[in-house]
Amino acid sequence: MNSNENVVVFGGAGYIGCPLVEMLLEDNYNVKIFDNFCFGRESINSFKDHPNLSIIDASICDCNEVSAAVKGADAVILLAATVGHRIREVPASTMRTVNFLASTVVLDASIEHGVPRFIFASTNSVYGSEPGLFYETTIPSPVSLYARLKLRMEERVISEKKKGVFHPTALRIGTCHGYSERMRFDLVVNSLVREAVCKGKVSISSGEQMRAFIHVRDAAKAFITCLKAHENSISGEVFNVSANDQNLQINQLANTLKSILPETEVEILAGEPDLTSFRLSCKKIEKLLDFKCTWSMEDSMKEMIDAFKKNLYKDPYSLRYQNS
Repeated sequence: MNSNENVVVFGGAGYIGCPLVEMLLEDNYNVKIFDNFCFGRESINSFKDHPNLSIIDASICDCNEVSAAVKGADAVILLAATVGHRIREVPASTMRTVNFLASTVVLDASIEHGVPRFIFASTNSVYGSEPGLFYETTIPSPVSLYARLKLRMEERVISEKKKGVFHPTALRIGTCHGYSERMRFDLVVNSLVREAVCKGKVSISSGEQMRAFIHVRDAAKAFITCLKAHENSISGEVFNVSANDQNLQINQLANTLKSILPETEVEILAGEPDLTSFRLSCKKIEKLLDFKCTWSMEDSMKEMIDAFKKNLYKDPYSLRYQNS
């Protein structure tokens, strides 16, 4: 794809969606945000009046709105999803409705209207809780309902590949971190920074468990990389998306944070250790699409600390900054 083409971003006002839309507009794409704005519209204030942007305030459960939104699009990016259990009362049926049934409607509408490219935001949690180094060829073993639904939808998306007509791609994204206009503090790195700044203390369990991380803007860049890639490189493909140098233990995160804010106290909590520990291999996306991450963990933490210094969050513990 070239710039000036039409891209619909479902969930474009979300944590990844905001930087993604901003970057698409900078690249001169025509962008349509489709979002229910359940966390407010402030996240898009910096680019809401851009001439290449249109906004649809609707739910992906509305079939008519979805169909109208994708008509004439050159690409659809599906980020929208119910993540976790916000306010601890989101029923499982709601997650199934949004993350599979309504998502399938978005996929089917895209196919029906002849949209050539479809990029689905999946998750590295499809691999489950077993330890190891995970490649795209690793057999998934999802544990949570969220991960199981993501895998089902991912399989549904990829199965629709049709040579010369429909080119679906799924991105298994690692745990994101860093500043976004639609900030989240329920993600592990962001939460640690919040605790260090607001309380001067971070608490971790064991700390030896390893996770795969990626800055939110690097995650957004992965979607644009797929848009710009030749269709033969992305059609029917699944890619792990994280930073190879950010397969890190939780205690490494705490140590990096303490190096930036030396007064931070690090508390190791007693109890059963978290035995879930894994790494992601991202050689495939690096080799096939020449994708490279640019944000370091240290720079990400400094960026968030600067946001606190600018008093951007009146109440960083508000539910508006939580997805789960």
